Amino acid sequence: MPLVRSPRSTDHSILSEMLAARLQQLEIENGGTERFQRKLGLARGTYYTIARGIGNPTFRTIERIASVLNMSVFELLGFNNDDARRAMRKSGLDLDKVVAAIEKKNYAQRALARQTRSRKLPS
Repeated sequence: MPLVRSPRSTDHSILSEMLAARLQQLEIENGGTERFQRKLGLARGTYYTIARGIGNPTFRTIERIASVLNMSVFELLGFNNDDARRAMRKSGLDLDKVVAAIEKKNYAQRALARQTRSRKLPS
């Protein structure tokens, strides 16, 4: 079995590069780096590693960035929803159904969190 090398911190992925390029574009549209970074609500170090294409953001972080910017993850990465629909259709998935299922799940999780917070703890 051939040895597989461990990725080095200087290795870049296409996804990281796409996200970094898009964030740099959005920085310009949103008043500069500092203002944009504060708008996203990310720690400075986290933001800079992602914006330089060397970070490894979680999907949750990418989703949060897209949500703050009122766009889908596809739009954040520079795709439009029609591109996403075509790509998902090739795999037998329907983008609208997937989005609806995610929204329903998120709504249920938020409702559960609200219920949990509203319960008083026993004295």
